[in-house]
Parts: sequence; structure tokens; C-alpha cells
Amino acid sequence: MKIKCLSVLIRLFLMRSFQFLTLFLITLASAGCVFDRHTIIEEKYRGLPYHAPTSELAPVGVTRVSASKLNELLSLADKPLLIDVYGAIFREESLDFDGAWLVSAPRKNIVGSVWLPNVGKETLKPIINIYFDKNLKELTKNDKNKRLVFYCIEDCWMAWNAAKRAHEWGYKNVMWFREGVDGWKDINGHLEDAEPINLPVNE
Repeated sequence: MKIKCLSVLIRLFLMRSFQFLTLFLITLASAGCVFDRHTIIEEKYRGLPYHAPTSELAPVGVTRVSASKLNELLSLADKPLLIDVYGAIFREESLDFDGAWLVSAPRKNIVGSVWLPNVGKETLKPIINIYFDKNLKELTKNDKNKRLVFYCIEDCWMAWNAAKRAHEWGYKNVMWFREGVDGWKDINGHLEDAEPINLPVNE
């Protein structure tokens, strides 16, 4: 008998808790609060290892784009700006010369892309932050509505981070191509030899 009563009490408690939670959410919604998958969990930049399986979900405010959809967008007159963020080796001494990156292996990326290495790291060195900001402004001609597509290779968090960062900087039409060069190959998309844009040098 005691066990039965305890079971009833637990059920009543759960019912009341659910009713209270429902009423609480309705009240907040009526006050104009909006809830989505990002409300409870703070979204953070991803750190090492960058070459690891990524989320299926794009960052807040960013749209995930498939290879086939990207192919369609590239056929439009107003093509999106393709930004490859595949990593390269940063050398402090290069800033006193030509600002060239050290590339460990030849890189091929999607035709028409701009390669900005390391701009998708969790935390940017000050010079990389300036480099990313400066190139985005120049490439978009200060148009925050320009469609941007960030990519790398499949299973690479740098493109996810870079897309998140661009959106937080006020770019309103940011896309994340999760599958990157690997996904582009899957649809027989064309690739070309790539060279990264040099860093700004010391004056």
C-alpha cells in the first residue's frame, strides 16, 4: 500500500512539474522569447583536433549547403564567394619578408576559391584576425550581404569556426559547406591548384 501511494505521489509531482514548465514556457513565449536548439547550450568555437568529425548542424545564423546546392549557386550571375580555410604553417619571420605561408603539400580547391589558411582556428593570433577581417572586407567590397561559403575538407572544424566567426562579425549570408573538397569530388566538381593569400607584412 505504501509503495502504491508513493507511486501516485511521484506521478502527481511529475504532472505538476510538467504543467509548471509548460506554463513557464508559454509565459516567456508571450513575452517575445524565442527558443531554438541554441538557447540552452552556449555555442563555442571548436579547438584541437580540428581534423575530426564535425556537427551535422551549422553554427547559429549560418546555413549549411550541400554540394548539389552549391553547384546550383555557382551557376548564378551573382555567385557566392568561396573561401577555403584549409590550414597552413604560420611563420612569424615571414612577416618581415613576403608574408608567405609554408604549405606542406600541394592543395587543390574548388575553382574560383580564395584560400585563407587558419582563419578557422578556435582563437586567432592578432595578425591572423587582421588578415581575415581585411580580406573579407576587400573580397566583399564591404558588402555584409554578400553570400559567403566556407569550406575545408570533410571532418574539419576550421570551416565551421570560420563561418561562425564571419556571422558574428556581421556578415548576414554565411554558408557552411561541411563536406568541403571531398564532397565536391563526389559530384565530380572541378578543382584547381591553389595558393594561399599572403599575410600582411611588417612595414
